[in-house]
Amino acid sequence: MHRRRFFALALGVMAATCGCDRLGDSGAAPAGRLTIVVPAPRGQGWDQAARALAAILTGDGLAGAVEVSNQPGGVGAAALSAFAARGPFARDGRLLLAGMPVVAGAEIANVASVMAATTPLARLVGDWTALVVSTNSLLRTFEDFAAVLRRNPAELVVGGRLDGGSDHVLYGMIGKCLGVDVRLLDYAGYPGGAEGVEALQEGRVAALLGSARAFLPEIAAGRVRPLVVSSSERIDGIDAPTLMEREIRLEYADWCGVFGPRGMSPRDRDEAVALCDRIDASPRWQALCAANGWNRVYLSGDEFRQWIVTETRRTRGVLGELGLLSSFDTSCWGSCVGRH
Repeated sequence: MHRRRFFALALGVMAATCGCDRLGDSGAAPAGRLTIVVPAPRGQGWDQAARALAAILTGDGLAGAVEVSNQPGGVGAAALSAFAARGPFARDGRLLLAGMPVVAGAEIANVASVMAATTPLARLVGDWTALVVSTNSLLRTFEDFAAVLRRNPAELVVGGRLDGGSDHVLYGMIGKCLGVDVRLLDYAGYPGGAEGVEALQEGRVAALLGSARAFLPEIAAGRVRPLVVSSSERIDGIDAPTLMEREIRLEYADWCGVFGPRGMSPRDRDEAVALCDRIDASPRWQALCAANGWNRVYLSGDEFRQWIVTETRRTRGVLGELGLLSSFDTSCWGSCVGRH
């Protein structure tokens, strides 16, 4: 008997070809049950995006029922291992919504990489990072911050989200770009943004890395002062330059994407990528992204797979320099600071 297709994705492709906004409008039955695994507790990380994705899948008629399965733990390595251990798709569809922390988590835990454990389908959205200080900080500009690091990389304690996560990796990249010894950087990870802001206000950290979107209320209220943002262009509501403007050739987002089970057939993979294309093109999804401040950074299929290979390589390099890998062959990347 021919096995059930990957939650009947072909129906979504057919509806798109016919110009139908909803699968139900084409007269075809909606797809079957789909589970979205997200390596974060409910209400944290990309859980909100997973639930928005579930609403789009059912609201646009792309799936009959969608369940969000939260599998927190560390920086996502546990969820990745569990997702991979269940083997190829067999009956009901399963997708993993994950991003940079899971890429890093797999490297730190020395388990199968994201590429080996899943089938990359599409990169959906990203969240830019801001570096902020308290309003009474003597660090008035990013140049002040960079000068201290160049003089003594261990002098400043910089806070952010969990050790080994996106903020920690970005700090390592900034240090590498500045030409400092990344092994000496002092980083303090916190489970949530509120704990990090509290540490900043109490002087336990000199600066704080985190979601630029999440910092907006703190910045507007004058409780923190931004020094720089990691986006390619300046961010509305944040009076701070980009790293690029400060001659740091670095653009970085805490991104999340969609992954399928490993071992998907080429046909299943193509149909799953087509579903992701429909999600990104959905006006409902675009409205949700705008409302939540998520930047659409869509990349799918082979282009996403190739990008993941490069992203994993550069992430592993930084983690090794930070001393977070059990074994690492140190090599010099060279500085990424613009020279004239």
